[in-house]
Amino acid sequence: MKNKILTAILILAMAGNLFAQVSGNIIGSSSEIPKVFIKRSLTLHFLAPEKITYVDIPKGMVGDLPDKNLLRVKIPDSAKIKGAFIGVLTILGEKRIKQYAMIYDDRPETAFSPLIDIGIGGMRTIEPKTSMVSSAELDSISRAMLEHGPLKADARKKKNGIRAVLNGIRTVGEFILLDIGFENMTDIPYEIDGLRFRIEDEKQHKATTVQSLEIVPVSSLLNIQAFEKRYRNIFVLRRLTFPDHKRLKIELSEKQISGRSITFDIRYSDILKAKKIII
Repeated sequence: MKNKILTAILILAMAGNLFAQVSGNIIGSSSEIPKVFIKRSLTLHFLAPEKITYVDIPKGMVGDLPDKNLLRVKIPDSAKIKGAFIGVLTILGEKRIKQYAMIYDDRPETAFSPLIDIGIGGMRTIEPKTSMVSSAELDSISRAMLEHGPLKADARKKKNGIRAVLNGIRTVGEFILLDIGFENMTDIPYEIDGLRFRIEDEKQHKATTVQSLEIVPVSSLLNIQAFEKRYRNIFVLRRLTFPDHKRLKIELSEKQISGRSITFDIRYSDILKAKKIII
């Protein structure tokens, strides 16, 4: 009878160990640092829900950031691994942190997945009361703005068969979100050369030097190179202020030699009227 009980316990233990091995790289509960299995020379990717600002990679591993949200790590062939536990991998985002215990296991029966999607719920918030807005949150807000209809659709300028439309302005944290659109009323497709933002005086006199301050957007939701009839995008700028005699000028230019360009203004009073988004 005792032998049967002992055999049953051993079978259960072996089954539990096998399940942990074949269920993927990660094992461990939410109350402890999860373990990640990694094999020599196989590349492992961690996909974060926000921009990665810092990583601490254990000795014996190498890694880089091929994209702002993606960490790539591996154990090179030349690495000398003395034991199963390699070290703790730390991934720091804009507002959240995640750590993994890296475990070396080159056995063929141990499952390996080349991509680990961390997810917002999988990271611990390090500044729960901060007013900082992450890039992931900006993208989410921008996408929600684009999915909904324009707030106002205020036509600002019409030139060369192109009409510029200011669909709305929102503010969140230290950022301004501009919902901008263009309508092509001709049958000639518009190939975009560039979209510039700059602050200039409302009126320029010929005898004076033009004072222009270029503004580089933090991000744009879509990467559109050309459009046939309509173009709409959400641009994120850092919060800025400028006096009444200056304007935020937005210029769309075309790649053609006889390129059609159109410029329209946004007043600071327009920005002051923008609705604030609370997150």
